[in-house]
Parts: sequence; C-alpha cells; structure tokens
Amino acid sequence: MTNNQSGESLILRRNFPPCRCPQCGDAVPEARLSTDAIAPAAPPVRRVAPPSESYRPSAIGERVFDVRSGCWAAFMGWQHGFAFLRPLTGGVEWETEARWITNTEL
Repeated sequence: MTNNQSGESLILRRNFPPCRCPQCGDAVPEARLSTDAIAPAAPPVRRVAPPSESYRPSAIGERVFDVRSGCWAAFMGWQHGFAFLRPLTGGVEWETEARWITNTEL
C-alpha cells in the first residue's frame, strides 16, 4: 500500500507516535489493527437443511433463531426478501433468507 514513488506507507505517514507497549514494541499503532477488530465477520454458515416450518418475524427487535449460523439474533427488518439480523448482545448485522429463520432452536 503505497502513496508515492518512494514507497512510503500510508500508515507510516500518519502523525501517530510509536507505541511503547511490550506487545507492539516500536510499531505504529494502526499497523497492528486487524479487520476483525474493526468490523467482525458475520457468523459462520453451517451446512444444515432449512427448517420444515420457517417463521416470519414482524416486530423489530424480535428474538429469532438463524438456522444457518446457529445463532439467536434480533430481527432488524426486511429488504429485498432478506431478513437483517443482529446479535442479541449487539454488533454487526448480517442478512439471511426468510427460509432460514425460526423462533425455536433446532
């Protein structure tokens, strides 16, 4: 990731002082950020069959179970046939098809 002909990194051009903690040593604070720390990934997809009876939530914040991820979630809304869900403890939303939602854990 370079910005000029000398190959100077965009991160190193910032005016952050070097970190002095034992974990980083002399590193620039941003250099050790991972993408998971910035925006965690959606729950992993499990290889299971959709439930025999899907459930269509209607109230925002309603507790539902996403069969593909195996997670309980809060329903956030519908868009283009996809349900948007968020972890019950808060966090990044993910989308799933309506057929994967139920109101009981399988």
